[in-house]
Amino acid sequence: MTTLVEVTFTEEDRENIKTLAKELPKLRSLVEEFIETIEILSDKNLMKSIRKSDRDIREGRVLTFKELLKELGFNEKEI
Repeated sequence: MTTLVEVTFTEEDRENIKTLAKELPKLRSLVEEFIETIEILSDKNLMKSIRKSDRDIREGRVLTFKELLKELGFNEKEI
């Protein structure tokens, strides 16, 4: 036997539900970003590469975009 329950929402309830429905995609996106961050932080090889890249930047072992184009034999005006 099934018992039906009648629910009555107040105007405040309706507004809260609308707000929740509007914010849910943002929350879902934040959770996905959080999971991606955890995955990156738990990848030892990736974190090692990120730390190495950070050192390279701090120690000046980087090229500007113009320098890279020149090194690759491209003319900046052609791109």
